[in-house]
Amino acid sequence: MEGRRIRAQARRRRRRGVAGTALGLAMASAGVHAFVPVVPIALAGVLTWLAGVLLWPDVAPRTRRQVLALLVAGSAGLVWAAANGEPLAWGRALAGNAALIGMLSAVGFLRLIAAPAGGGEERLPSGRRGVVGTLLGLHLFGAVVNLSTVFIMAHRMVRDGRLDDRQLRVLTRGFPAAAFWSPFFAAMAAALTYAPGAHLTPLLMVGVPLAAVALAVTAVELAREPLGDFRGYPLHWGSLWLPGVLAAIILAGHWWDPTLSVLGMITVLAPLLTAAVLPFRDPAPVRLLSRQVVARLPLMANELGLFLAAGMLAAGLEGVVATLGGWVPFAHFGGLQAGVVLALMVAVSLVGVHPVIGIAAFGTLLAPLSPDPSLLAMTFLAGWGIGVAVSPLSGLNLALQGAYDVAPARVVRLNWRYGVVMVAASTVAFVLYARLVPG
Repeated sequence: MEGRRIRAQARRRRRRGVAGTALGLAMASAGVHAFVPVVPIALAGVLTWLAGVLLWPDVAPRTRRQVLALLVAGSAGLVWAAANGEPLAWGRALAGNAALIGMLSAVGFLRLIAAPAGGGEERLPSGRRGVVGTLLGLHLFGAVVNLSTVFIMAHRMVRDGRLDDRQLRVLTRGFPAAAFWSPFFAAMAAALTYAPGAHLTPLLMVGVPLAAVALAVTAVELAREPLGDFRGYPLHWGSLWLPGVLAAIILAGHWWDPTLSVLGMITVLAPLLTAAVLPFRDPAPVRLLSRQVVARLPLMANELGLFLAAGMLAAGLEGVVATLGGWVPFAHFGGLQAGVVLALMVAVSLVGVHPVIGIAAFGTLLAPLSPDPSLLAMTFLAGWGIGVAVSPLSGLNLALQGAYDVAPARVVRLNWRYGVVMVAASTVAFVLYARLVPG
C-alpha cells in the first residue's frame, strides 16, 4: 500500500514537472515571438495546451466545471460558424491566450526576489496608521507578487484563526485594486490581449487614480470604526525597489516605442531580472529557478485551464458574431457604454463567472465596433478589480473562506457598497476619458 502511494506521488511529480517545463518553454517562445514574429505564437499555444492537459487532474472541481462549460460553448460556436460558411478561428482557439499565459508564468519568477518583508516578533501596527500602511503595502506588493501576498499578510494579522471585518475589508479590497493599473497583474495581460492596440500610458493615467479612490474609500470607511485593536502588517519598503526598476524599464520602453509589446517586455524581462539578481540573494540560484519551473509553475493549473478555455470561447464567439450580419450590442462604444459593460462584468462575477470570461466575451462581441482599445482595456481592468473584491466566488475570496472560515454572505455584506461606489467612480472616469481623448 505504501509502495503504491509512493509510486503515485512519483508519477504526479513527473507529470507536473513535464507540465512546468512545457509552461517554461511556452513562456520563452511567447517572449521571443513578441520581438521576433517569425517564431510562431502557435508554438507557445501547443505547449500551453500540452501543459493544460497534463495538469487537468489538478484543476479544482468548481473550476473544472467552468472550463468544460467554456470549451463546450466555444466548440459549439466553431461548429455553428462552420455550418454557416465561416472560416474556423483555430488560431485563436489554439494560441489566443498564449501570450497572456506566458506573461503570467514570467511574473511568477518575481516572487523569488520580491516578497513583503516583516515577520517574526516584529510589532504589528494598529490604529489608522496601521490600516493605511497595511492597505498600501498589500496593494503595492500584491501588484507584483500577486495572491501569495494576501496570505503572507493574513497569516500574521489573524487572531485565533479568524479575520475580523476590518481586516477582511483591507485584504479583499487592497489587493484586487491593483488590477486597475498593475502591468504585472493577470488582469493587464487579459485586457491587452482582448483590447489589442491599448496603450499603457492612458491605462495608468486612469487606473492609478481609480486604485487610489478604492484605497481611500476603504480607509475612510474604516476610520469611522474603532481601530485601537486593529492588527495590521509591518512592512519594509526596500523589498519593492527591484520590481520598481522593472516597471520603470517597461514604462521607458513603452514610451520610447509604443509599438513594443508590454506583454512581451514583461515576459522577457521578469525572468531575466530574477536570474540576474538571484545569485546575490541565494547560494543556489539554479536550484531555485529550476524549482520555480517544475514545481511552482504547475500550481497555476486552475488559471491555466480558465485562460485556455476562455481562448476557445473567444474563438467560438468570433465565429458566431461573423454570422450575425453585423449585430453589435451598442451603436458605438463610449464612456457610458463602458460603464454598462463594467456593471455587467461585476454582476456576473457575483455568480462565480471569472473575470477573464467576461473579458473574452465582451472583447469579442465589441470588436466589430472598433472601440478605443485603451477605453475597452480600462473597462476590463476595472471589471477585474471590482469583481474579484465583491464576488464571494472569486478565487481570492474562496481561498480566504477556506483558510479563515469566512462566510460567503459576509464578503457580500462587507463589500457590496464598495462595489457600487467603484462602478460609479469608474464610469465617471470612463466618461471623462472619452470626452478628453475622443476615439
